[in-house]
This record gives sequence, structure tokens and C-alpha cells, in this order.
Amino acid sequence: MEEKLEQSNAESEWNLESAELAYGVIARYVEHTQVSGIIIAMLASALGEERVGSIAASEYWQSYMASKRSITDARQDVERLTALIERMRKESKQAE
Repeated sequence: MEEKLEQSNAESEWNLESAELAYGVIARYVEHTQVSGIIIAMLASALGEERVGSIAASEYWQSYMASKRSITDARQDVERLTALIERMRKESKQAE
């Protein structure tokens, strides 16, 4: 029975470690996307409305905007992941 408890704790630690690693990776990508969006807005402003029109109509711009909306939509998932990690941390501390 003690071996089963140790195995359960090891799985819990692995899950917590994995979740924290995933969160760290996701957070870096989200931050990069936010910074990229700011830089793109600055470049668009510097180019002027006439030049930006053709860029905004391009397939690449449409893909960028779809990706940006997807990241925005993922905010709730990131918040759920954060809550899950916090709950796992509390459970891990209580198990010790």
C-alpha cells in the first residue's frame, strides 16, 4: 500500500512539473505574440494607411489576424491551466 502511495505522489509531481513546464512555454509564446502585435502596429503606423491597405488585404495578414484572435480566445484556457496548476501545488503540499 505504501508503494502505491509513493507511486501516486510521483505521478502527481510529474503532472505538476509537466503542467508548470507547459504553462511556461505557453506564457512565452503569448508574450512574444503580444510584443509582435505591438511592433506590427508601430510599423503599420509608420508605413501609412495607403501602404498598409495592400498588406492588410494579403493572405499573410489574414492568417496573422486569425492567429491573434485564436490567442485571445485561448486566454480562458490559460486561466484554467493556471488554476489547475495552483490546485495541483496545493494538493502536492498537502500530501507532503
